[in-house]
Amino acid sequence: MQNITSVTNPVPGQEGNTYRSPITPNDPQIQNIPDPSRVGRADARSDRQDTANMNAARRFDSYFRAFIQELRASGSISETGLHFLISQAGKLVTSGMTAGIGEELAQFLQMIQVQPEQLLDLLKNQVGSGQRFTGPLFDTLRSALGKHPSDGLKNDIAQFLRRYNNFSSTAHIARNMQRTIRQMSWFMPERFGSTLQTQLSQLDELLGKGDRAGALKLLQNTLIPYMSDYVSQMHDRGIARSLLSMLLLDITRFENGSPENMLQSFYQLLGYSSIRDQFSGMDAQELRALLEQSALATQRTENPLADRLSSLSAQAVRGDGGAELRQTLQALMDSILVNQSVYMPLAHAMLPVEMDGRMMFSELWVDPNDESGGASSSGKTMRLLLKFDIQELGLFDLVLTMHGDTVEANLHCPPALGAFSRMFEEKMTELAARNGLKAAAARVSPMDRPLTISEVFPKIFERMDSINVSI
Repeated sequence: MQNITSVTNPVPGQEGNTYRSPITPNDPQIQNIPDPSRVGRADARSDRQDTANMNAARRFDSYFRAFIQELRASGSISETGLHFLISQAGKLVTSGMTAGIGEELAQFLQMIQVQPEQLLDLLKNQVGSGQRFTGPLFDTLRSALGKHPSDGLKNDIAQFLRRYNNFSSTAHIARNMQRTIRQMSWFMPERFGSTLQTQLSQLDELLGKGDRAGALKLLQNTLIPYMSDYVSQMHDRGIARSLLSMLLLDITRFENGSPENMLQSFYQLLGYSSIRDQFSGMDAQELRALLEQSALATQRTENPLADRLSSLSAQAVRGDGGAELRQTLQALMDSILVNQSVYMPLAHAMLPVEMDGRMMFSELWVDPNDESGGASSSGKTMRLLLKFDIQELGLFDLVLTMHGDTVEANLHCPPALGAFSRMFEEKMTELAARNGLKAAAARVSPMDRPLTISEVFPKIFERMDSINVSI
């Protein structure tokens, strides 16, 4: 052993052996060497990837850039969705598929069989079911914000919407908390899990009675301390800690969405005359009833097609439908989640249908307040991107830009249909006139490559210069 401190006489014959540290400040192989006397050089590695190369590994330096990367990676699943519909049509039970999911699949395929006159109603239902902030209340808020777009009003409306959203999602949040706690008990040893199951039974009883304050008190004073102590004592830094983090987020939403907090935020909005005038004759009880009715109407929105697809996907992910079905539906769910992200400023809807003997899978993105025309444009402009893949025909991209009663249409069709471009242009012009619109332009061109969402809606990148909020 080296005589590092030289507190004893050296061994004869080894007087020249002195210890030398293998680490030197200028060694390029050693990264981030601590040196209190100076500012250290930059680390050779980095969590930042080249911003121009969005095909690189996942970015960890910005949540928004991670969203952009996922958006570009997922792209459109229209082609994948169509192949799924064609391959599964007419099948009830296939190899690796259980009878239960076969029945779900058969019912789903039956639901998408529509006639041309039913297509519009189906599309309206798909788009409407994804809009939470609809009705006279939110029309009033939009009108007030349009007339007086101050930063204070924007912040107060955003605060109210967050609390209203949490309030209207109370049942969903409660189910998330119950499921997370139940999963936590499964990963605990029996001596810990039995106690947690008892506490979960108490929580179920309180939530069943609608005792929000009692449930919150039990969560904060009993369940969270118990689960935290378990993670700390058992040094469980895996699934248990992840579940605890998820539970804390749901508890925060549960507390933030209390009726009292929601009503307090709404009273803050009544300080603005443009909003106060619309609710001047209502007392506290009437205001609370109005908000609760609006939230209840949101919860009652029915979308049988989406519910069936969700149930089918849940069974497929559990492995009931075989690897091919699981991968297809998992890609479908990933696309839905990306397009419903808090960073996505667009309305998104999907429409799988069978019409006139052909399968079609469509995706729709809508920006009701498009600003790509520049500051010189006056009035409200709406832009729409419709991707639809039709069996035996191919993938189409349609971009519609509407300004008042004037519409501009750009259709990108499969190259094999390029010879019909003139006919497509005439049909689009005719459709616009039939619906009381003026076709400023109707252009058709063969598709070189599918359009990306960011190409059609550049406002997605507005937050590129935002503050880094990663941890």
